[in-house]
Amino acid sequence: MQRNPAWLEILQIAPVVVLAAPIVVSGQVDLAALALPFTLGTLLAAVVTGIVWRQGGALNPIAVGTDVWLVLGTLGFAVGVPPLAAWLADTQGFALFLTITLVGAAFFASPFGTIGARGDADVVRSRSAALLGLIVLATAWAWWFRTDVRLGGGLPFIVCNMVRRVAIHKSPPPRAR
Repeated sequence: MQRNPAWLEILQIAPVVVLAAPIVVSGQVDLAALALPFTLGTLLAAVVTGIVWRQGGALNPIAVGTDVWLVLGTLGFAVGVPPLAAWLADTQGFALFLTITLVGAAFFASPFGTIGARGDADVVRSRSAALLGLIVLATAWAWWFRTDVRLGGGLPFIVCNMVRRVAIHKSPPPRAR
């Protein structure tokens, strides 16, 4: 399994860190008050995606789903689309994981799969199916804890990304044909 260098993996989660930093610093979670971090995260996501492509790396579908959520947050809170802003504020981590699930499902059929790595097609498909199953469970978890963005969004985000990295790292070498 060919995997991205660590710096390229870390870079892909930088956009959501831009959003998370004010939450960590203040200890308060008020997504509606984070219009600027949503916007900065969205802009950084575009730059990061360009860097990943330019480096020939594989996109992390979980990070891409998060980037789409940042775009939605920018539209809802910074641009001012009230129904979207209300839905994001009400659902918090669930909206994040619903977006990650949809993006992960879209990536499933790609050569990189939901795990976002190059390798033997059967291995990528089986690992992607397992990860997508975990993401669906994380989405249900996020619904249950939708009023707590840390427990309903942050915790499953970390778990899903760790499982993704282990699935890539522990994959067998490609089969000889």
